[in-house]
Amino acid sequence: MAAAGWSARQGLITAASVVLALLMAAALGLEGLWWAAISAWIVSNPDFSALWRKAGMRLAGTAVGLSAGYLLAVALEGIPLFQALALFIICGVGSYLRFSSRYGYAWFYGTITLMLMLAVSILETGALFSFAENRFLEIACGVVASAVVHAVGCPRTDRAAPATAPVPAHPADLDLVHIGLVAGISAVAMVTLWSWFDLPSLPQAIGSSLAVLDRDFGTMRVRGRQRVLGCVLGALAGLAALLLQLDTLLVYLTVLAGGIFYFSRLHTGGGPQSYIGTQGGVAFITALVTDGGPPAELMPVVERLAGIFIGVALMLIASFVLSALHHRRGAAVEAADPAG
Repeated sequence: MAAAGWSARQGLITAASVVLALLMAAALGLEGLWWAAISAWIVSNPDFSALWRKAGMRLAGTAVGLSAGYLLAVALEGIPLFQALALFIICGVGSYLRFSSRYGYAWFYGTITLMLMLAVSILETGALFSFAENRFLEIACGVVASAVVHAVGCPRTDRAAPATAPVPAHPADLDLVHIGLVAGISAVAMVTLWSWFDLPSLPQAIGSSLAVLDRDFGTMRVRGRQRVLGCVLGALAGLAALLLQLDTLLVYLTVLAGGIFYFSRLHTGGGPQSYIGTQGGVAFITALVTDGGPPAELMPVVERLAGIFIGVALMLIASFVLSALHHRRGAAVEAADPAG
């Protein structure tokens, strides 16, 4: 049975958006084809007005993050202490504003992009401007492709935008200050571990860590569990698809579109499980789309999927520790002053 709010037409529109984004990025000679494909996937929405809001804020957040990140990376080049401090402040403040501003979606992507620029400048000092230019063009391809296909497909606008996580039924465990602390500490720990141990796929880890962040620890655990489950399903589907003969472009694009159509049932269907579909689609694209198109070997795919799992684990560990400390301090204050 199709998910509530989903239709076959919307599934076809979503699949066509991803395929068009991939072809546009390839025609422009861009390397990060999967950035374009994932951008088209993420902004797809049965509600056309919601799609435009998401597309505009994603582009704006990405542009500001890349520009500010480039200037900051150049200014702090070769100064590890200040680079780490900048990561902590940027991620903390950005996450604070994500949950307090009406433009939280733009702050979310601006923070991820700025973090990524700083991380790249720490781990790979060369070609930073080229990296920023390519990322913007790739993401723009995804956003434009999705908007064009949705406009041509005339999607219904009488559906509410899909929910991506269950609403917490109790007060938030973490206030906005603690949200900032969790995000900042996770960012510094993540880049430090990557630079020390040469762990795989920092971009996936950064995106995964901030994606599961929430003011409610229970919701954060649900989002983390759904992200992992969705990534496992998407990875298995993607790896199974790689067993097919994808040597011709038509077969490759058909298999890619088929997987996107399938995962769109949850992704754009709404409901508390929609985030599983969202991450399933991300993992499926990650498995099937590499910088050069279809993957020639499995190891890069495995590394990028590993980055997703590591990012979720780091964020959950940091949030659990700070949440526990926060509750312990609250209990101590209450015990010391029971009258309030």
